[in-house]
Amino acid sequence: MNRRFALAVAAVALLAVSAGCLGYATGGGEVTNETLDAEPPREYEFDTDHDAAFTLSTDARYTAVYAVGDREEIRLYEQTPYAGDQPLEFEAFRYQYPDGEVITGSEFRARGGEIERTTDETWIRFADDMAGGKAAFSGAGSPRRFTMRAYVEGSYAVTLPPQFSTEVPIVGHVSPRDHAVETVGDRDRIVWDEVTGGSIVVQSYREGDLVVFGVILVIAAIAAVIGTVYFRRQLEALRERRRDLGLSVNEDDDDGWL
Repeated sequence: MNRRFALAVAAVALLAVSAGCLGYATGGGEVTNETLDAEPPREYEFDTDHDAAFTLSTDARYTAVYAVGDREEIRLYEQTPYAGDQPLEFEAFRYQYPDGEVITGSEFRARGGEIERTTDETWIRFADDMAGGKAAFSGAGSPRRFTMRAYVEGSYAVTLPPQFSTEVPIVGHVSPRDHAVETVGDRDRIVWDEVTGGSIVVQSYREGDLVVFGVILVIAAIAAVIGTVYFRRQLEALRERRRDLGLSVNEDDDDGWL
């Protein structure tokens, strides 16, 4: 029985190692043209004047627009606590030339650009004639807690969904802290003039949720008061029983304990 168990463990380990080796051999999986050419969830805001701009929505999809400038490539990855760096997954890639022409991911590749995924990262590499343009894509991300690595240095902006805010502490949080909040139509926009590394974090809430949070806090406070009163009454009843039994009771116990 022990031998069979050992063989089973060895087989599982061999499969795991083989899968890992296969992942490295295949470059972590290809980003297909179908994925890159998918329709974005909404129109990309190419008119942004920030180096990196994100727009969040309640459907848990974000859009990102990066200013290419004179960059030759952008490395996109996510840090995980146990598995190390993982490639950032996205879809609906678009590139806008400085003259305003927008092309899809497959056209981007056909014109000399590259989008490559390895086991650790996803690379976007730009052709020589693509300087000064903008790259855009879409991915999964909740507006209640949005986190993104600072892949490029420069100014950043995160536009929240309508009726979302970060003003109330605890339920709202923004990092780095040296930011400003702008109002654009019915939306709040978090802006950083300069981000040089690390990650940006935006934890927001729907303004109507504050009522729910308030009700929860009131209920919790009432429950705490009722629990305290009930506990003290139980202690007093126990003290009375000890008196009836002739046991000593410290009447001056300030802590309320027997």
